[in-house]
Amino acid sequence: MINQIFSKRTASECVLMAFGLLLSVGQAQAATIYASGQRFIPAVPGEHDDIRENFIYAIDSNTGIATPVSPETTGLPSALAGTLNQRLLGFASGGQLVEIDPLTANLTPIGSANGLTSTGFDILDDQRGFLIPFDSNFNTQQINALDLTTGMTIPKGSTTEVGDAIDEARGSTLGTAEPFIISLGSVENQLYGVDLDTDSLIHFSPDTGEAAVVGSVGAVTSGDRSIYSGFAALTGVDTNQDGSFDTLFGNVNFIDSDNDPDTPSERLGGIARYNLTDGTWDLVGTNPGVIFFGFASSPTSVPEPGVLFGIITVSLLGIWTKRNAKE
Repeated sequence: MINQIFSKRTASECVLMAFGLLLSVGQAQAATIYASGQRFIPAVPGEHDDIRENFIYAIDSNTGIATPVSPETTGLPSALAGTLNQRLLGFASGGQLVEIDPLTANLTPIGSANGLTSTGFDILDDQRGFLIPFDSNFNTQQINALDLTTGMTIPKGSTTEVGDAIDEARGSTLGTAEPFIISLGSVENQLYGVDLDTDSLIHFSPDTGEAAVVGSVGAVTSGDRSIYSGFAALTGVDTNQDGSFDTLFGNVNFIDSDNDPDTPSERLGGIARYNLTDGTWDLVGTNPGVIFFGFASSPTSVPEPGVLFGIITVSLLGIWTKRNAKE
């Protein structure tokens, strides 16, 4: 097949054609989202009680289908993030940053525990780490820059940053909102979080910590489409595989996915793609019997342009030379 494609081309034409083909193939591939999640198996009278099994899942970003990749486990962090060199990190209880082996679920501590509690953790394309801790009242107001080597943090923005952004957006008195940002994800080095108190998507400037509502307050709600228990996870995904997050994905843990009292309700782990203009989302796929706690993905590792072009050039020149030597 390769010989047929390139047999009538010059060497330079072969290289350019192959470069385009390789790019198109890369863009068609699905990205992987890692998730911490739980599979629920309802009780069967006389056989077994309810069964709850925790795994690390790998989710296909094109279909939303999740597959367990680790053994059954316990103690998985609900706050996950992926690095540029394809490592999976988590922010665990006690404020301990850990590295997670997705195939074994083993946790390796990184640095020292910082004493904070957070279910929102993310690493930007440029490898800056962030989390948003909650206080004793379960309020989340400030993002914190997180050192990925030591585990130490630096607060950014005001101590009422998120609440003020929500109150200003909905026209309420400052100090009214009681935000709980349950998750963080990023696209193009900009942070986003979902506020469970108002079902809103919040944008954060990683440089200043400034917060703003995306679209309108309550835009994340699914309205009368379903009954759900929360939007526990977010992550940026490198869908075009150019080394940078370009799309925001999240989960929807459904209780009743059709909101129809005449049909049975079921636990259903949904995968959603967010609109960063109005804060809404579209469903990509669902996973019966599963709920998710945290999401993470890594940008694709892209070789330097000169290295990539050199590899393609050498490979295709070899094909073209061999082909023409036979003629």
